[in-house]
Amino acid sequence: MIYTSKDNWYCWSYDNISFGKQLGGQEFKTHFSKITRPVDTFKKELSIAASDVLEVYPNLIPEIFFSGGADSELLLRAFLDIGYKPSVYIVRYENDFNIYDVSYAITICSILNLGYKIIDFNLEKFYENDAESISEISQIDRPRALPYCQFLNLVDGLPILGASDITALRTTEDYSYPGEWKIRCWEHDIGWSKYAQSINRPAIPEWFKWTPELVASFSNLKWFNKLISDNYHGKLGTNSTKLIGYKEAFPDMIYRVKKTGFEQIDHLVLEFEKHLEKKYNGLPYRNFFDRSITEFSKELYGTV
Repeated sequence: MIYTSKDNWYCWSYDNISFGKQLGGQEFKTHFSKITRPVDTFKKELSIAASDVLEVYPNLIPEIFFSGGADSELLLRAFLDIGYKPSVYIVRYENDFNIYDVSYAITICSILNLGYKIIDFNLEKFYENDAESISEISQIDRPRALPYCQFLNLVDGLPILGASDITALRTTEDYSYPGEWKIRCWEHDIGWSKYAQSINRPAIPEWFKWTPELVASFSNLKWFNKLISDNYHGKLGTNSTKLIGYKEAFPDMIYRVKKTGFEQIDHLVLEFEKHLEKKYNGLPYRNFFDRSITEFSKELYGTV
């Protein structure tokens, strides 16, 4: 059994067929199992999750893909916090397309006294040779998300990606009007887990959803509750304030602007997206599933 979350507590369905393949017109949903114990602090739950991974996959070496971004840094720190030094891999795109993040990754590894390995990855060749077949397997039609599937094939141990933290979105970005906050699950995020399961590859592509308690602890952060109370005016994404929340767990994390590594090669992304749109007669894998904050709490805790 391939566990992409602990006991596969977090799963998806199309018309209630769990882990099912998508067909035209089927409704996409995600499903959360309830927490099974009292929820600790976010920092403690990160450490518990790291320990859980070692127990679930005792014979595989955790191999963390460290982009240099805050999400993957938090993943790395979770393992260090339990006294475990995982293998660290930094992916470097051709022509230094992601030099900004690579530089941060190397600097942070130096600060944390960690060794690392550089993996050179040619995005242009990837889109020419491998991306289409990976799109079919993963059911991902967002070109920027596809390389992460390929990353799972680049190491021999247990690849872990620092992805799928809770996405909170306001129904309107205009704060002069009342808005409701929603918790959103993206279909393309789940595509990474679909890919791992389809190729029978032990992997954790969605680290931040490893346990229900880790998800619940994230929503208990002071930052998160200020966010959904409209105390931060702005949206998650490139201008995200979530590093403020991460620093509640690890105050010495460094502030930096979020980059994707694709800023200089949007033409590749757009060209391949047009190819997929023609291939699939549209872009069918752009679904998402929203929960209200109340629904989110009820599903995790069983109470409002």
